[in-house]
Amino acid sequence: MLLKIEGMGCMHCVAKVTKAMQELGATVKSCEIGTCEIDGVHDVDAIRDAIEGIGFELISAEE
Repeated sequence: MLLKIEGMGCMHCVAKVTKAMQELGATVKSCEIGTCEIDGVHDVDAIRDAIEGIGFELISAEE
């Protein structure tokens, strides 16, 4: 699943998103400023809650 995320501006932000996705049980395939590609979690509401919980906004989640 490819996540488009608004508000990420540096590698610290990338690390926060990576950690949040791993805590959901996702396998992070790649994570860069503005995007994160994950496997293993398909509950978009849980993903959105995790992203917003660390101060970013989930723009889209595409399979």
